[in-house]
Amino acid sequence: MAPEGIIRFETAGGARIYRLPLQVFPSLRAYVHLVLAGDYVALVDTGSGQGVSDADLRDGMERVRDEWGELVEWRDIDRIVLTHAHIDHHGGLNMVRSLTDAPLAVHELDRRVIVHHEERLALSRFRMGVFLRRAGLDEARRARMLAMYSGGKNLFRSLPVDDVLHDGDLLDGVFRVIHVPGHCPGQVCLLIDDVLLTADHVLPNFSIFLSPESLTASNGVDHFLLSLRKVAALSGVRLGLGGHDRPVPDLGAAVEKIEATQRQRIQRVYEACAEASTIEELTARLYPAVGDYDELLALQKVGAYVEYLDQRGMLAIANLDEVAQDDSVAPRYVAA
Repeated sequence: MAPEGIIRFETAGGARIYRLPLQVFPSLRAYVHLVLAGDYVALVDTGSGQGVSDADLRDGMERVRDEWGELVEWRDIDRIVLTHAHIDHHGGLNMVRSLTDAPLAVHELDRRVIVHHEERLALSRFRMGVFLRRAGLDEARRARMLAMYSGGKNLFRSLPVDDVLHDGDLLDGVFRVIHVPGHCPGQVCLLIDDVLLTADHVLPNFSIFLSPESLTASNGVDHFLLSLRKVAALSGVRLGLGGHDRPVPDLGAAVEKIEATQRQRIQRVYEACAEASTIEELTARLYPAVGDYDELLALQKVGAYVEYLDQRGMLAIANLDEVAQDDSVAPRYVAA
Protein backbone atom coordinates (compact mmCIF):
# COMPACT_ATOMS: atom_id res chain seq x y z
CA MET A 1 0.00 0.00 0.00
CA ALA A 2 1.10 3.56 -0.68
CA PRO A 3 2.43 5.59 2.24
CA GLU A 4 -0.24 7.53 4.11
CA GLY A 5 0.20 10.90 5.73
CA ILE A 6 -0.14 11.68 9.42
CA ILE A 7 -3.25 13.71 10.22
CA ARG A 8 -3.55 16.06 13.18
CA PHE A 9 -6.82 16.68 15.02
CA GLU A 10 -7.53 19.09 17.85
CA THR A 11 -10.13 18.70 20.58
CA ALA A 12 -12.34 21.46 21.95
CA GLY A 13 -10.03 21.65 24.96
CA GLY A 14 -6.90 22.08 22.83
CA ALA A 15 -5.48 18.55 22.99
CA ARG A 16 -3.66 17.52 19.83
CA ILE A 17 -4.22 14.03 18.42
CA TYR A 18 -1.87 12.68 15.75
CA ARG A 19 -3.10 9.71 13.74
CA LEU A 20 -0.16 7.45 12.81
CA PRO A 21 -0.80 4.89 10.03
CA LEU A 22 0.77 1.42 10.44
CA GLN A 23 0.78 -1.60 8.16
CA VAL A 24 0.03 -4.14 10.89
CA PHE A 25 -0.49 -7.12 8.56
CA PRO A 26 0.20 -7.39 4.81
CA SER A 27 -3.46 -6.70 4.02
CA LEU A 28 -4.45 -4.64 7.06
CA ARG A 29 -3.70 -1.04 8.02
CA ALA A 30 -4.31 0.33 11.51
CA TYR A 31 -3.89 3.60 13.37
CA VAL A 32 -2.02 4.45 16.54
CA HIS A 33 -2.92 7.76 18.16
CA LEU A 34 -0.40 10.08 19.81
CA VAL A 35 -2.21 12.42 22.20
CA LEU A 36 -0.66 15.64 23.52
CA ALA A 37 -2.57 17.62 26.14
CA GLY A 38 -0.37 20.43 27.44
CA ASP A 39 2.81 18.74 28.65
CA TYR A 40 1.10 15.33 28.85
CA VAL A 41 1.90 12.76 26.14
CA ALA A 42 0.08 9.46 25.62
CA LEU A 43 0.46 6.70 23.05
CA VAL A 44 -2.80 4.88 22.34
CA ASP A 45 -2.13 1.36 20.96
CA THR A 46 1.16 0.06 19.58
CA GLY A 47 0.50 -1.83 16.32
CA SER A 48 1.10 -5.53 15.75
CA GLY A 49 4.88 -5.82 16.14
CA GLN A 50 4.88 -7.84 12.91
CA GLY A 51 6.25 -7.06 9.45
CA VAL A 52 6.84 -3.34 9.04
CA SER A 53 4.51 -2.33 11.90
CA ASP A 54 7.29 -1.44 14.38
CA ALA A 55 9.21 0.49 11.74
CA ASP A 56 6.04 2.37 10.76
CA LEU A 57 5.48 3.36 14.40
CA ARG A 58 9.03 4.61 14.87
CA ASP A 59 8.77 6.47 11.57
CA GLY A 60 5.47 8.01 12.66
CA MET A 61 7.03 9.41 15.81
CA GLU A 62 9.84 10.94 13.75
CA ARG A 63 7.39 12.47 11.29
CA VAL A 64 5.41 14.09 14.11
CA ARG A 65 8.64 15.85 15.09
CA ASP A 66 9.90 16.61 11.57
CA GLU A 67 6.64 17.44 9.76
CA TRP A 68 4.57 18.90 12.58
CA GLY A 69 7.25 20.41 14.81
CA GLU A 70 6.24 18.58 17.98
CA LEU A 71 9.32 18.14 20.16
CA VAL A 72 8.27 14.68 21.38
CA GLU A 73 10.72 11.87 22.06
CA TRP A 74 9.98 8.36 23.26
CA ARG A 75 11.24 9.32 26.71
CA ASP A 76 8.59 12.07 26.86
CA ILE A 77 5.67 9.62 26.76
CA ASP A 78 3.76 9.71 30.06
CA ARG A 79 1.28 6.92 29.35
CA ILE A 80 0.66 3.95 27.06
CA VAL A 81 -3.00 2.94 26.69
CA LEU A 82 -4.22 -0.19 24.94
CA THR A 83 -7.76 0.09 23.60
CA HIS A 84 -8.00 -3.71 23.53
CA ALA A 85 -5.84 -6.81 23.56
CA HIS A 86 -5.92 -7.90 19.93
CA ILE A 87 -2.50 -8.50 18.45
CA ASP A 88 -2.79 -5.74 15.79
CA HIS A 89 -3.18 -3.25 18.66
CA HIS A 90 -0.88 -4.59 21.37
CA GLY A 91 1.76 -6.68 19.54
CA GLY A 92 4.13 -3.71 19.17
CA LEU A 93 4.31 -3.27 22.92
CA ASN A 94 7.51 -5.28 23.23
CA MET A 95 9.30 -2.86 20.90
CA VAL A 96 7.72 0.18 22.57
CA ARG A 97 8.83 -1.08 25.97
CA SER A 98 12.47 -0.98 24.76
CA LEU A 99 12.08 2.76 24.08
CA THR A 100 9.98 4.00 26.99
CA ASP A 101 9.08 2.89 30.51
CA ALA A 102 5.84 4.90 30.52
CA PRO A 103 3.13 3.19 32.63
CA LEU A 104 0.78 0.90 30.72
CA ALA A 105 -3.00 0.89 31.14
CA VAL A 106 -5.49 -1.68 29.83
CA HIS A 107 -9.04 -2.66 30.79
CA GLU A 108 -9.34 -5.26 33.54
CA LEU A 109 -10.87 -7.87 31.20
CA ASP A 110 -7.92 -7.69 28.80
CA ARG A 111 -5.18 -7.48 31.43
CA ARG A 112 -4.57 -11.24 31.43
CA VAL A 113 -3.76 -11.24 27.70
CA ILE A 114 -0.82 -8.93 28.41
CA VAL A 115 0.45 -10.22 31.75
CA HIS A 116 -0.19 -13.95 31.11
CA HIS A 117 0.02 -14.03 27.33
CA GLU A 118 1.51 -17.50 26.92
CA GLU A 119 -1.05 -19.03 29.30
CA ARG A 120 -3.92 -17.15 27.65
CA LEU A 121 -2.80 -18.28 24.17
CA ALA A 122 -2.67 -21.94 25.23
CA LEU A 123 -6.13 -21.82 26.78
CA SER A 124 -7.72 -19.89 23.92
CA ARG A 125 -6.16 -22.31 21.42
CA PHE A 126 -7.75 -25.20 23.34
CA ARG A 127 -11.18 -23.53 23.26
CA MET A 128 -10.75 -22.79 19.57
CA GLY A 129 -10.06 -26.48 18.96
CA VAL A 130 -13.31 -27.41 20.72
CA PHE A 131 -15.23 -24.80 18.74
CA LEU A 132 -13.85 -26.01 15.40
CA ARG A 133 -14.69 -29.63 16.19
CA ARG A 134 -18.25 -28.67 17.14
CA ALA A 135 -18.44 -26.55 13.99
CA GLY A 136 -17.97 -29.75 11.97
CA LEU A 137 -14.36 -29.60 10.79
CA ASP A 138 -12.48 -32.83 10.29
CA GLU A 139 -9.21 -33.31 12.16
CA ALA A 140 -6.95 -32.31 9.26
CA ARG A 141 -8.76 -28.99 8.66
CA ARG A 142 -9.00 -28.35 12.39
CA ALA A 143 -5.22 -28.76 12.81
CA ARG A 144 -4.57 -26.39 9.91
CA MET A 145 -6.93 -23.77 11.34
CA LEU A 146 -5.36 -24.03 14.79
CA ALA A 147 -1.90 -23.46 13.32
CA MET A 148 -3.18 -20.32 11.59
CA TYR A 149 -4.92 -19.19 14.78
CA SER A 150 -1.68 -19.24 16.76
CA GLY A 151 0.16 -17.46 13.93
CA GLY A 152 2.17 -14.45 15.03
CA LYS A 153 0.52 -14.34 18.46
CA ASN A 154 3.35 -16.45 19.87
CA LEU A 155 5.85 -13.69 19.00
CA PHE A 156 4.50 -11.50 21.80
CA ARG A 157 5.94 -11.90 25.28
CA SER A 158 4.09 -11.19 28.53
CA LEU A 159 4.63 -7.79 30.13
CA PRO A 160 3.43 -6.18 33.36
CA VAL A 161 0.45 -3.82 33.37
CA ASP A 162 0.72 -0.77 35.61
CA ASP A 163 -2.90 0.42 35.73
CA VAL A 164 -6.20 -1.34 35.17
CA LEU A 165 -9.07 0.52 33.52
CA HIS A 166 -12.76 0.35 34.46
CA ASP A 167 -15.84 1.79 32.83
CA GLY A 168 -16.24 5.47 33.70
CA ASP A 169 -12.64 6.04 34.84
CA LEU A 170 -10.97 9.37 34.10
CA LEU A 171 -7.42 8.29 33.26
CA ASP A 172 -4.74 10.88 34.05
CA GLY A 173 -7.42 13.59 33.96
CA VAL A 174 -7.47 13.26 30.14
CA PHE A 175 -9.25 10.09 28.96
CA ARG A 176 -12.81 9.17 29.95
CA VAL A 177 -13.02 5.38 29.68
CA ILE A 178 -16.09 3.78 28.06
CA HIS A 179 -16.07 -0.03 28.24
CA VAL A 180 -17.50 -1.52 25.02
CA PRO A 181 -17.22 -5.33 25.01
CA GLY A 182 -18.27 -7.42 22.02
CA HIS A 183 -15.38 -7.29 19.58
CA CYS A 184 -12.99 -7.91 22.48
CA PRO A 185 -13.80 -8.42 26.19
CA GLY A 186 -11.82 -5.43 27.44
CA GLN A 187 -12.22 -3.05 24.54
CA VAL A 188 -12.60 0.59 25.51
CA CYS A 189 -13.41 3.81 23.73
CA LEU A 190 -11.55 6.86 25.05
CA LEU A 191 -13.24 10.26 25.19
CA ILE A 192 -10.96 13.31 25.06
CA ASP A 193 -13.11 16.44 25.30
CA ASP A 194 -15.30 16.16 22.17
CA VAL A 195 -13.26 13.50 20.32
CA LEU A 196 -13.87 9.79 20.84
CA LEU A 197 -11.15 7.24 20.08
CA THR A 198 -13.46 4.39 19.04
CA ALA A 199 -10.86 1.58 18.75
CA ASP A 200 -12.49 -1.24 16.73
CA HIS A 201 -15.99 -0.53 17.99
CA VAL A 202 -17.29 2.10 15.57
CA LEU A 203 -15.89 1.46 12.08
CA PRO A 204 -18.71 2.25 9.64
CA ASN A 205 -16.86 1.22 6.44
CA PHE A 206 -14.95 -1.73 7.90
CA SER A 207 -16.07 -5.28 8.59
CA ILE A 208 -16.03 -5.52 12.40
CA PHE A 209 -15.01 -8.98 13.53
CA LEU A 210 -17.18 -10.73 16.11
CA SER A 211 -16.63 -14.18 17.60
CA PRO A 212 -18.85 -16.31 19.87
CA GLU A 213 -19.02 -15.68 23.59
CA SER A 214 -18.60 -19.45 23.96
CA LEU A 215 -14.99 -18.87 22.85
CA THR A 216 -14.31 -15.83 25.04
CA ALA A 217 -16.58 -14.37 27.71
CA SER A 218 -17.84 -10.82 26.95
CA ASN A 219 -17.37 -11.30 23.21
CA GLY A 220 -20.26 -11.83 20.84
CA VAL A 221 -23.08 -10.17 18.96
CA ASP A 222 -25.27 -9.43 21.99
CA HIS A 223 -22.49 -7.58 23.87
CA PHE A 224 -21.52 -5.72 20.70
CA LEU A 225 -25.05 -4.44 20.01
CA LEU A 226 -25.48 -3.32 23.62
CA SER A 227 -22.14 -1.51 23.46
CA LEU A 228 -23.21 0.29 20.28
CA ARG A 229 -26.25 1.66 22.11
CA LYS A 230 -24.00 2.76 24.96
CA VAL A 231 -21.79 4.79 22.61
CA ALA A 232 -24.78 6.20 20.73
CA ALA A 233 -26.04 7.65 24.04
CA LEU A 234 -22.88 9.73 24.55
CA SER A 235 -23.45 13.46 24.14
CA GLY A 236 -21.15 16.12 22.74
CA VAL A 237 -19.01 13.87 20.54
CA ARG A 238 -17.91 15.85 17.48
CA LEU A 239 -15.56 13.29 15.93
CA GLY A 240 -14.72 9.62 16.16
CA LEU A 241 -11.28 8.19 15.37
CA GLY A 242 -11.07 4.41 15.06
CA GLY A 243 -8.22 1.93 15.08
CA HIS A 244 -9.00 1.33 11.39
CA ASP A 245 -11.18 3.09 8.82
CA ARG A 246 -11.76 6.78 8.15
CA PRO A 247 -12.60 9.45 10.76
CA VAL A 248 -16.27 9.49 11.80
CA PRO A 249 -17.85 12.97 11.77
CA ASP A 250 -21.35 11.73 12.76
CA LEU A 251 -21.18 9.10 15.49
CA GLY A 252 -24.95 8.54 15.63
CA ALA A 253 -25.24 7.90 11.90
CA ALA A 254 -22.25 5.55 11.99
CA VAL A 255 -23.80 3.51 14.82
CA GLU A 256 -27.10 3.27 12.93
CA LYS A 257 -25.28 2.00 9.85
CA ILE A 258 -23.37 -0.63 11.84
CA GLU A 259 -26.53 -1.77 13.63
CA ALA A 260 -28.35 -2.15 10.32
CA THR A 261 -25.47 -4.20 8.92
CA GLN A 262 -25.50 -6.47 11.96
CA ARG A 263 -29.26 -7.02 11.69
CA GLN A 264 -28.85 -7.93 8.03
CA ARG A 265 -26.14 -10.47 8.87
CA ILE A 266 -28.24 -12.02 11.63
CA GLN A 267 -31.15 -12.38 9.21
CA ARG A 268 -28.90 -13.80 6.51
CA VAL A 269 -27.64 -16.53 8.84
CA TYR A 270 -31.17 -17.29 10.02
CA GLU A 271 -32.39 -17.68 6.44
CA ALA A 272 -29.42 -19.93 5.64
CA CYS A 273 -30.61 -22.22 8.45
CA ALA A 274 -33.73 -23.11 6.45
CA GLU A 275 -31.67 -26.20 5.67
CA ALA A 276 -30.21 -28.01 8.70
CA SER A 277 -26.49 -27.23 8.68
CA THR A 278 -23.34 -27.29 10.76
CA ILE A 279 -21.44 -24.04 11.30
CA GLU A 280 -18.87 -25.27 8.77
CA GLU A 281 -21.59 -25.85 6.16
CA LEU A 282 -23.18 -22.47 6.84
CA THR A 283 -19.81 -20.77 6.48
CA ALA A 284 -19.13 -22.48 3.14
CA ARG A 285 -22.54 -21.36 1.90
CA LEU A 286 -22.29 -17.77 3.15
CA TYR A 287 -18.58 -17.16 2.47
CA PRO A 288 -17.72 -19.43 -0.48
CA ALA A 289 -14.74 -17.44 -1.76
CA VAL A 290 -12.68 -17.00 1.42
CA GLY A 291 -9.53 -18.95 2.15
CA ASP A 292 -6.72 -19.32 4.66
CA TYR A 293 -6.99 -17.05 7.71
CA ASP A 294 -10.13 -15.35 6.38
CA GLU A 295 -11.85 -18.72 6.47
CA LEU A 296 -11.05 -19.06 10.16
CA LEU A 297 -12.48 -15.58 10.79
CA ALA A 298 -15.60 -16.47 8.78
CA LEU A 299 -16.19 -19.61 10.85
CA GLN A 300 -16.05 -17.56 14.04
CA LYS A 301 -18.35 -14.86 12.64
CA VAL A 302 -20.96 -17.41 11.59
CA GLY A 303 -20.58 -19.08 14.98
CA ALA A 304 -21.27 -15.74 16.68
CA TYR A 305 -24.51 -15.18 14.73
CA VAL A 306 -25.63 -18.79 15.26
CA GLU A 307 -25.01 -18.31 18.99
CA TYR A 308 -27.07 -15.09 19.00
CA LEU A 309 -29.99 -16.77 17.22
CA ASP A 310 -29.78 -19.90 19.34
CA GLN A 311 -29.81 -17.87 22.57
CA ARG A 312 -33.14 -16.42 21.44
CA GLY A 313 -34.74 -19.76 20.63
CA MET A 314 -34.77 -19.05 16.90
CA LEU A 315 -32.78 -22.20 16.03
CA ALA A 316 -33.16 -25.87 16.89
CA ILE A 317 -30.69 -28.76 16.61
CA ALA A 318 -31.93 -31.13 13.92
CA ASN A 319 -29.69 -34.01 15.01
CA LEU A 320 -30.26 -33.62 18.75
CA ASP A 321 -30.30 -37.37 19.49
CA GLU A 322 -26.87 -37.85 17.90
CA VAL A 323 -25.42 -34.80 19.66
CA ALA A 324 -26.81 -35.93 23.02
CA GLN A 325 -25.18 -39.36 22.65
CA ASP A 326 -21.81 -38.33 21.18
CA ASP A 327 -20.12 -35.01 21.96
CA SER A 328 -17.90 -35.35 18.87
CA VAL A 329 -20.96 -34.92 16.61
CA ALA A 330 -21.39 -31.40 15.23
CA PRO A 331 -24.83 -29.86 15.81
CA ARG A 332 -26.89 -29.19 12.68
CA TYR A 333 -28.85 -25.98 13.23
CA VAL A 334 -32.22 -25.38 11.63
CA ALA A 335 -34.56 -22.39 11.81
CA ALA A 336 -37.14 -23.01 14.54
